[in-house]
Amino acid sequence: MDIRGDLDALGARFPEVAIEEVPAGGYNVRVAKGQYLDVVSYLREVGYNFPSCITAVDWKDRLELVVQLYKLTEGLTNSQIVMVRVDGLPREGAKVPSITPLYPGLDWHERETFDMYGVQFEGHPNPKRILLPDNWQGGYPLLKDFVDKRPKRPRLVRHRV
Repeated sequence: MDIRGDLDALGARFPEVAIEEVPAGGYNVRVAKGQYLDVVSYLREVGYNFPSCITAVDWKDRLELVVQLYKLTEGLTNSQIVMVRVDGLPREGAKVPSITPLYPGLDWHERETFDMYGVQFEGHPNPKRILLPDNWQGGYPLLKDFVDKRPKRPRLVRHRV
C-alpha cells in the first residue's frame, strides 16, 4: 500500500486524527495525547519501521511533540515522511507514553527530549538523563524562556603567535 492509502486507512480507523499534506513533502498526522500510542502502534503495524527523530516544539504557551517516521521497504527509493504530532502539552509536567518498546532506537531521543524540554515518557525503560548532569536543576535549555543561571566563567582565548 502507498503512503496515501496507509493514511486513508489510518483516518478510517481513527476519525479524530487530522491528516494534512506538507508542501515540502510528507504528511502531518495530528493526534490527541490519548491516541498517541495507538496511532504510532498502528503505523508500526502497517510498515513504518524507521523512526528518524522524536523532539518537541515550544510554542511559548504549550509544547508539541513531533515523531518522524518512514516506511522503508526494499526497492523503494523515495519514502515520504510521516510526522506524528501531539499538540497542546503543558509546558510544565508534560507526560506522554514511551514508544521505545515499539522503536528501541528512540531510547536516546526520548531521553534527550526530556533533558531539553521536560517531556516525560511514561514507561521508558531507562529514564535517566543523557545530555545534562544528573544533579541539573537549571530548567530545560530548549524552552524559549530558559535563563542560564550558572555563574559566568571567563572565556579562554588562545592568542596566535
